[in-house]
Amino acid sequence: MKNLKVSVSPHIRQGSKTTRSIMLDVLIALMPSLVMAIIYFGYHVLINAVVCMGSCFAFELLYTLILKKDFSRKAVRESSCWDCSCLVTGLILALNLPRVMRVDGWDLNVYGKSLLNSGLRAEDSIVFGGDTVILCVIGSLIAIVLVKMLFGGIGKNFANPAATARIFLLLAFGFAFTNTTGLGDTLPASTGATWLSGAKATDGNTLINMFIGNRGAAAVGETCIIALLIGYVYLSIRKVIDFRIPLIIMGSAAVMALLFDGAVNGLTGAKLFGNMAAHLMSGGLLFGAIFMATDYSTSPNTFWGSALFAFGIALFTMLIRAFGSYPEGMSFAILVMNITVPLIDKYIVPRPFGYEKKVKVKKPKSENVVQPLGESEKGGAKA
Repeated sequence: MKNLKVSVSPHIRQGSKTTRSIMLDVLIALMPSLVMAIIYFGYHVLINAVVCMGSCFAFELLYTLILKKDFSRKAVRESSCWDCSCLVTGLILALNLPRVMRVDGWDLNVYGKSLLNSGLRAEDSIVFGGDTVILCVIGSLIAIVLVKMLFGGIGKNFANPAATARIFLLLAFGFAFTNTTGLGDTLPASTGATWLSGAKATDGNTLINMFIGNRGAAAVGETCIIALLIGYVYLSIRKVIDFRIPLIIMGSAAVMALLFDGAVNGLTGAKLFGNMAAHLMSGGLLFGAIFMATDYSTSPNTFWGSALFAFGIALFTMLIRAFGSYPEGMSFAILVMNITVPLIDKYIVPRPFGYEKKVKVKKPKSENVVQPLGESEKGGAKA
């Protein structure tokens, strides 16, 4: 009995963390990014967030009721939508979309200023984006029903719902994304193309504007680096995420930015390191590293598996940015690495509970061992 090792079984819960409390923590961590997006892009962001979160909640509730064939109050109370994971999906999706999206031929937008007199683009003068609302609902349907619930709900989906929905909208309505990179009039922010799709010129002002969010961005949630870092620190302190995973993604992306920009564009010195810093603060790299790559359901079960997963995300993102025709690649990289998670978990397995590493005992060398004399040898010596 002395060699018996006792460990805590996995079915015993430690602490008070539940799915609902974890999701509420994620929502709190997303609030700084949401607030800054509203400040820079205007009230359209709030409309998108409400529509996406409401649609995700409604789709999950409706799906569970239809699946059970029970529409009673008890069935509503027992629905999985109350764990708030659908709200997290909706908010992440909304922050991964532009301020407004205009689809030619739909004519569902309300314009406030005369385009001929003001000189504004159509996207800059939309008071209410009907096209945007419909695309938010479509994205929510893809995320909740097709990606999450059809695979069994939270914890059983193989891909990140928000990332998959964004990719679907980007591929199906790409023209709506490319025409809506302008910012609102609340602060004097840039209304041009993003750094990734532009000339990629960097200086001190460019990096400062990227850090505070005073720049153009294809997705509203990736704008302010300060807000994202606040969310990262909060989730790390609350131990909702492993703080090392975003660091591995950002560190790997930084090394690859130096290698790729040096090899492809021939950059050297301060220009090379300036572009590296701009890569880290541009696009959805930091947002995805904090809020999407750390998703429990779609990431490996072990630290070393998660480290490999994080390195793969950085690698595919920077390959697309450096050699692909599409300027950004974070969502695609996350989706590709989501598919590899079962393979990673197959070959990088966790230690079983109660495992203790065996200590190797060194055997004494034969020449150093003194053998006692046997009885026959003693007798022979006497004879």
